[in-house]
Amino acid sequence: MTAEYKADTPVSTGMTVVTCGLEPSFLRALHEHIENYLPFVKLSSAYDSVDNLSAAVDDVEADVALLSLDQVTNAAKDQDELIEAGFKKIILVTKGLDPFHTRVPLREPYVEMMYERTPMRIIAERMVTFESSAPSRLYTNVHPENEQTETGKNILFYSAKGGVGKTTVCLNTAVQLSQKGYRILVIDFATFGSVGLQLQLPRQERGLSDIIGALEQPSIGTEELNQVIQSAVTSVEVHGHSIDVLTAGSAMKMTSLDLKKTDAILEGIQDSQYDFILMDTSSDLTEKNIALMSSSTDIMFLTTTDLAANWALLAALDLVDTLNKPMQNRYLILNHYQDALGFPVPELESILSMNISVVIPDKYEQIQGYANRGILIAEKSNLKLNRHYRQVAHLISPVFTAKERGERGGKKRQKQKKGAAQT
Repeated sequence: MTAEYKADTPVSTGMTVVTCGLEPSFLRALHEHIENYLPFVKLSSAYDSVDNLSAAVDDVEADVALLSLDQVTNAAKDQDELIEAGFKKIILVTKGLDPFHTRVPLREPYVEMMYERTPMRIIAERMVTFESSAPSRLYTNVHPENEQTETGKNILFYSAKGGVGKTTVCLNTAVQLSQKGYRILVIDFATFGSVGLQLQLPRQERGLSDIIGALEQPSIGTEELNQVIQSAVTSVEVHGHSIDVLTAGSAMKMTSLDLKKTDAILEGIQDSQYDFILMDTSSDLTEKNIALMSSSTDIMFLTTTDLAANWALLAALDLVDTLNKPMQNRYLILNHYQDALGFPVPELESILSMNISVVIPDKYEQIQGYANRGILIAEKSNLKLNRHYRQVAHLISPVFTAKERGERGGKKRQKQKKGAAQT
């Protein structure tokens, strides 16, 4: 599925884009994207300085300028000169996040600033939109009807990098939902799954190992597979409520999961009477994860303030965007957040082109301390961290009160994000 570009100022006779000081790899990606998706756009020759760039309006009838922020020596003066020269849109491309921290003054609505690793689809979309206040296309996708659906959801917890706390968030969210009376199944699709370890389940040949083994038999039928699935499920009582679990198999078994096998497992599980199925998985973009992303009604993308995790997430977001699932709900969860870092949360949303739905504070030592004793945070209902897991669970089923979510009038998260931006 390709992006649909809608500019506030319609382009009927075509437009010309000129560049200045951009990396060759960036220019190649821009040229390829324009050639494939924007036939009405002409990418002209690159200019070597901002001074020469002003002449492009007359030389090649340029409409848009993309230039490296490194080329700008006097932000106010250079922007004014380019606007006066007649450019309809100017995009300053940055190599890092520091300019977002320092708040480079921009001459809106003519000038925007974008990070160079932002998906080219998003950069091109802003390039052909001549109003900076126009809503940009977001990967965040919350369908109103799906959002209100109370049961029958498959929720995938995914992160593009390991170690961001995905399994912890998945399990604690599952427990929060079970405490509301829902019947929950947690499936560990990770190659080196740790759901069983966190729940202190004994090592056994049950779970996905049995199911994958059954699928390797050429004569397995639907009814027989369903029986294997039912016998492979382990029930665990957490804080007075039961959740069902399908633990991961051995790494060799898990790596054998292709599209066909994964789809077969998901189809067999759909016959079960669960209100919500929560799926944990590994970070690789394999056939298994493509099948999981495609079949999920909701995807929880987890990330942290680690830049490497966010750059890796961009590729996954682009992949999901091609699956053509308009009814799928997608959320971004920022985990291990530290106020003291002063991380620019709004800029992260801009880079990933996704709104942050829940911010979970960094309480690693607290989480690890309980985990070492086989205790989930959800079992300690008085801990404030549970408020954030309830916020995640509330995205799945909006049955938690504002008090349970630690929000007063729904304003707490907005205040937290605003404070992070000011820091």
